[in-house]
Amino acid sequence: MLKRFLSHLTVVTMLLCLSGVAYNAHAGDDAAIVTMLDGSAQAFTKGAKTGTRLKKNDQLSKDQEVKVGEKSRIELKFPDGTVMRLSEKSSLKLSDVSYDQATQGKNVKVNLSVGKLWANVKKLTTPDSKVEVKTVNAVAGVRGTVYRVNAEEDNSAQVKVYDGSVYVDGTPKDTSKPVTQSGGPVPVAGPQPVAPPYHEVSMEEWHVIVKSFQQITISSQGVPSQPQDFTPQQDMDDWVKWNQERDKQLQL
Repeated sequence: MLKRFLSHLTVVTMLLCLSGVAYNAHAGDDAAIVTMLDGSAQAFTKGAKTGTRLKKNDQLSKDQEVKVGEKSRIELKFPDGTVMRLSEKSSLKLSDVSYDQATQGKNVKVNLSVGKLWANVKKLTTPDSKVEVKTVNAVAGVRGTVYRVNAEEDNSAQVKVYDGSVYVDGTPKDTSKPVTQSGGPVPVAGPQPVAPPYHEVSMEEWHVIVKSFQQITISSQGVPSQPQDFTPQQDMDDWVKWNQERDKQLQL
């Protein structure tokens, strides 16, 4: 009787394990995994008032937001192998996470509202693939590189590139019409003459390519600086050193 019970238990355990593997393989195509957590961090699901305390191997999917506690750091690995890390007091929302294993096409879009992010992006292999980090006033996108983004509380931001290149675009302003509480349109004043001097803003003014060991600053008003060179020695601090050592450990 005991032998039969143990036999049934073994079969059930194997089925559960196989089921778990299948679930993880499927979920991994549209989820990021917590691969390292030093300190504390919480995940907030859309519409939820309270967060869930994260731990290693937890999965994060589209529309979830990660908030990192004081003196804490977290590492997220995306389905294609791209790695992103957040410093303390950072807040990151996963706007889109998708990966097609057959074509290796991917679409990773995250919103960094505040804090520091380090990204080591796997090379994009399809023309429609995207990996973008959005701040309040800019979007930084890549085709395979190592870079970091700092988003400040005053809505300014800084992008520093260590390998490859990053394009930085200004974030379009919301031009949608205001609505009343009943949902109807609100009358707005017609076009007004603009006093000179004035000029049209072209796309080139909001599209900047930042190359290896260059940095760009975006003001709180969304105005980008010209790319400027920096040296590894000038930029070395505890956050950079830790990320570079972590990249080396993971052989990225």
